[in-house]
Amino acid sequence: MTKSENDRNVSQLHQAYQARTVEELSKSYDHWAEEYETHMKNVGYSHPAMVTSMLSRHIPAGAKPILDAGAGTGIMGELLTAMGYNEIIGFDASNNMMAAARAKKVYAALEQMFLGQPLNYPDNHFAAVTAAGVFTQGHAPLSGLDELVRVTRPGGLLVFSLGPVYLGEAFEKKNNALVTAGLWHLIDTSKPYNSTPLADALTCQVFAFQKSLPESGRVFNE
Repeated sequence: MTKSENDRNVSQLHQAYQARTVEELSKSYDHWAEEYETHMKNVGYSHPAMVTSMLSRHIPAGAKPILDAGAGTGIMGELLTAMGYNEIIGFDASNNMMAAARAKKVYAALEQMFLGQPLNYPDNHFAAVTAAGVFTQGHAPLSGLDELVRVTRPGGLLVFSLGPVYLGEAFEKKNNALVTAGLWHLIDTSKPYNSTPLADALTCQVFAFQKSLPESGRVFNE
């Protein structure tokens, strides 16, 4: 990769991180969609692989449905399918990104929705929810976790990466609120890692939480 190519990749990343509204974020990714996967490959983008690896530690293949929050061009959908998850629902802010995801034919459904706003899914519906590269600067607010918890079934898992803007006090406060409300508990974390090792140093981490489980009942539908 030449220096000019690297600079272009990094420029697109920074443009997305600087979005201040969902409209700006959607427009940024609509513009980027055609070259997104090439650019992210060039910077060594690791969130989807990290989140999929964490999910597969704790959720058996065949558990369904799985929600891919911030599905983008469908990188997570491809990895989840490869690991044996065969009913994947996704949403994203960008229609152009979802057009690329649809072309991969690994999603049962895709809709335009925005984290931080109400999601068009029923309560207690998903066996697991994933969000790779979503909770980061200029993207989804931590308040978006409330809706992801709501749509996860009791005993189901929420597996997501956190960018450096949220690691530390901001997430500790949100986590404490959800724990105190009896909504989830932590079951696993990754070690800190660089999500774009061939570009900027972005120290991130993956977390796995389980939604509070009732006294009896099944965790997953098989």
